[in-house]
Amino acid sequence: METLIPATLFMIASHVVPGVPAIRSSLIDALGRRLFLSTYSAVSIAALVLVVWSYRTADPGLWFYFPTAKAKAFAVLGMPVPLFLLVGRLTTPAKTAEPTGIYRLTAVPGSFAVLLWTSLHLASLGGARQVVLFAGMAAIALFSLIKNWSIASPARRRSGILPFSGILRGRQSFVWSEIGWSRLLLTAVLWAVLLLLHPLVIGPDPLAYLH
Repeated sequence: METLIPATLFMIASHVVPGVPAIRSSLIDALGRRLFLSTYSAVSIAALVLVVWSYRTADPGLWFYFPTAKAKAFAVLGMPVPLFLLVGRLTTPAKTAEPTGIYRLTAVPGSFAVLLWTSLHLASLGGARQVVLFAGMAAIALFSLIKNWSIASPARRRSGILPFSGILRGRQSFVWSEIGWSRLLLTAVLWAVLLLLHPLVIGPDPLAYLH
C-alpha cells in the first residue's frame, strides 16, 4: 500500500492535469501537438505500469470493509447497465447537431458508464488494494464526466447526466429505433463473455456471488 496509493494518485494526475483545457492548451502551445500527445501517452503508460506493479505487490490481506452477499449480487446483476451505455457510446456518432441514440438517454454515456462500472466494483469489493485501485479509476471517470458535461452542447445537455433524466423531465424524447435490438444483444453477449472470462483472466468468479 505504501506504493499503491502514490501510484494511483500519479495515475489520476496523469489524466486530470493534461485534461484541464487551459493546461492542455498551454502544453500544446509549448510542446506542439505531436510531442504533447507522445509525452502524454508515455506518461499514461508509465502510470498504468506503476499502478499494476504496485497492485501486485500490495498486501491482499488488508480489507477496508466486507461487502454483503446482496451487494455482490447487485453488482453482478447491475453490470449490464454500464456495458449498455458503453456499447451505445462506442457505436453512436457523438458529433451531431442533435443528440441521437444513447445520447438521448444521457449526455455523457461513456464517462457515466465507467463511473458506474467502478462504483459497482467498489460496492462488491472490500480489499484495500482493490478499493484504492477502483477509487482511483472512479476519480478519473468523475473528472471526465464533469469535463464532458462542461463542453457539451446545449442540445446534448437537454438529455441530462443521469440516464433517462432528460426524458422523464420532458426535455428529451426516447427513440428506440436509434438504439435498436442489436446493441442490446451485443450488451448481453459482452456481459456473458465477461462473466465467463472473469475467473480465468482476473480471478474472482462473479457467478459465485449469485449462489
